[in-house]
Amino acid sequence: MMIQPDRQKGPDFQVLEGIDFLPVNRLALPNGIDVSLIEAGSQDVTKIDWVFPSGAVQAGKPLLASTVGNLMLEGTHTRSSAEISDIIDFYGAFLNVQTFHHISVVTLVCLTKELPELLPLVEDVVRNASFDEKEFSIYLNKRRQEFILDSEKVRTIAARQFGSVIFGDDHPYGRQLELAHFDTLTRDELVAFHQKAYTPLGCRIVVAGQPGMDIIPLLTRYFGATEWLPGSVNLNGVGKIQTSSEKFHLTNREGALQSAIRIGRPLFNNTHVDYIPLQVVNTLLGGYFGSRLMTSVREEKGLTYGIGSSILSYPKSGMWVIASEVMGEMRPAAVEAIFDEMRRMMVEPIDENELEVVRNYMLGELLRQFDGPFSTSDIYRTLWEFGLDFDYYGQMVEVVKNITPQQIMALSVKYLKPEDFHVVVAGK
Repeated sequence: MMIQPDRQKGPDFQVLEGIDFLPVNRLALPNGIDVSLIEAGSQDVTKIDWVFPSGAVQAGKPLLASTVGNLMLEGTHTRSSAEISDIIDFYGAFLNVQTFHHISVVTLVCLTKELPELLPLVEDVVRNASFDEKEFSIYLNKRRQEFILDSEKVRTIAARQFGSVIFGDDHPYGRQLELAHFDTLTRDELVAFHQKAYTPLGCRIVVAGQPGMDIIPLLTRYFGATEWLPGSVNLNGVGKIQTSSEKFHLTNREGALQSAIRIGRPLFNNTHVDYIPLQVVNTLLGGYFGSRLMTSVREEKGLTYGIGSSILSYPKSGMWVIASEVMGEMRPAAVEAIFDEMRRMMVEPIDENELEVVRNYMLGELLRQFDGPFSTSDIYRTLWEFGLDFDYYGQMVEVVKNITPQQIMALSVKYLKPEDFHVVVAGK
């Protein structure tokens, strides 16, 4: 007999006690490459990330690292761009390269049974990218046009200037791409950086899903060779940030209907003792749809369609940023409304009901982030970059569950003073 559910009654409410993290097995290939295995899931699908110390910091020059990453898929010494695309399409796979400040990540997602056919392709792409002059020219011209078009958008202008204001023009986190960089980048620079950075030195491999019993022999065969030269990456380093002494920055754009606003301050990264509790403060302020800023600036005052706040963590620093776009004439009122909400958090204890909503939202988001081996591997890879492990999220659960209104107010007094924040506006 089929039991009909009672649709008048919702599911039982449960409080998250903790997160059951998937186990991670670690080993090393013959050439020293660190391999982490997160074996879980019900489907015979595998995701592999090759993490290389080949980001913008190591490149030391805007455009260089991202161009190398993107052009690796545009041909090797034995395969053309079309041949690489055909192989990926034939096996229904996904192959991509992403470049960040300190790392670049080559990602393969495919059916496990296709790994013997696709790992040789990834090896070829990683080790033998040719950087064909024609492909280089096509790519550079495309990026140049995209850059020119983006440079007309107030959102882009504000975002670029904000990084420079917070970190300084010469800091790798604040250094901005300029049109002149497209004229100075050469193919020889691409080849040299690729040969130094895409090597076993500093490389890590993260495998997630159901990779099968042969995964280690396969990785050893194609990526564990001792004759693969180790490289000599120039880490370049990250110096002290040089935050602007000016608190207000306006870039006028004639004819702009809207103003893009960035309000923020330099901060520490996620290794700092206050970082996790500040995530609760940030969520209350502007980190979800029911936040203070959304309620006040958007719904009550009608000054913007959307506004959000986030704390960004980098290996050597961090920042707090509030972002929105408003009609030009409403910009002063919007900025003041944002500061009003910051001041209110400094002097008024958070109501327990409001805090409970935020707790439930944050804990639910944590569970969602660890839903399956692929998302878990992404989090694991990020934690590794900061020298952390899954205990970090165990600590986050405890902080979110136990933080008090008094602690939130004390943190707001310490970190939300409007005079510590910079305002960057592009538009009017």
